[in-house]
Amino acid sequence: MPKYFVNEDFSLNEETIHHLKRVLRIKLGDKIILCDGKGFDYHVSICNLNPLEFTVDNKIACNTELDYKITLYQALPKSDKLELIVQKSVELGVYEIVPIITEHCDARPNLNKINRYQKISESAAGQSMRGIIPKIYNPIKLCDAIQDSSKPMLVAHEKATANFLAIAPKVVKGDSLGIWVGPDGGFSQTEIELMEQSGFETFSLGPRILRTETAAIAAIAMLQVVIQ
Repeated sequence: MPKYFVNEDFSLNEETIHHLKRVLRIKLGDKIILCDGKGFDYHVSICNLNPLEFTVDNKIACNTELDYKITLYQALPKSDKLELIVQKSVELGVYEIVPIITEHCDARPNLNKINRYQKISESAAGQSMRGIIPKIYNPIKLCDAIQDSSKPMLVAHEKATANFLAIAPKVVKGDSLGIWVGPDGGFSQTEIELMEQSGFETFSLGPRILRTETAAIAAIAMLQVVIQ
């Protein structure tokens, strides 16, 4: 069954209603899943089309969320790569995404795109049957993100010697952690030193140089293999 997120008053937004009516062409009696964004799914049946109304058949806890919260600190990539990173990271279970501005970033912050990234997050969350919609924050400078951090942090770095699969179990001690991924040019040496001084652990994803979008997706996927 298709899954959609409801507003705080348990109503559907106009975009979702249009998709149900015009794209899926739902009929009376059709069943869909609605999620409150707080971890609960509602299996409902369509009882009226104009206006669109439904009856709740069952309420169940969503069991697709990870047992820990991953915050992805993603350096702003070129072009529209962040859209792919948001989509795939949300599918893989990331809790939230913080775009960061680093020395080697060629892209510049565009606050007008935040709403689009949030919509991509919602769509990916529904497609992957998530129980929440991961939040996409406004971009911030790397130094500000470091000061705001208080959880275990893992930093993807092409010059690191520690294997990710080896250090992840040692660093994950609580119910949340951060994964940091630089731009295609990587983090600068100054940035790496600053993060290491703050207690961050650097890791390698192997001998090959990965694009920033590949590194983010690979790290999140590998982390789940280690912990689960």
